[in-house]
Amino acid sequence: MSGDMVVPRLPQAGGTPYVWPGLQSGNGVLQAVLDGRSGVWWIGDGFYGNPSLPWGNGFNVNPGDTVHFSFTSSGSVWTCTLSSNGKSASTTLNITGNTMNRAIFAAELTNVPFNFGPIVYNNVKITATTAASGWCGKTAHLGTYPYTVASTSASGNTCTISKITQNSAS
Repeated sequence: MSGDMVVPRLPQAGGTPYVWPGLQSGNGVLQAVLDGRSGVWWIGDGFYGNPSLPWGNGFNVNPGDTVHFSFTSSGSVWTCTLSSNGKSASTTLNITGNTMNRAIFAAELTNVPFNFGPIVYNNVKITATTAASGWCGKTAHLGTYPYTVASTSASGNTCTISKITQNSAS
């Protein structure tokens, strides 16, 4: 999976805002997390789940920056790459016993309202081992905030999404 995430404005201080694209298995999630707890945005990658692995690399970003993210695999070895405005970070993780079967675009918030959107993802490509025509364009949604998915297309095992927009809750 790859794409470009536009960094949203910072939420109010005092809570835990995590915004992330990721790939989920039954045992955890491989993710590129935009973390705003310290009052600035920091983006880093890692796997949260089983097996328990050390968190990966990252860097600070500003509202309005575009971060390119990619998750690629060779067997159970996953490489996570992030880049924005001349900064980059890459982490390689051996995630044994996991089959990634769901792409997630999350606003994971604790003690902070989702009033800092929109969160925008552009040029998203998701490649799987199955024909994209069977799943490209199908969505599931948790939460109460509105979202839009624009222009999906399937070609072989790849689904291309031109834009995903997650708007602040009303």
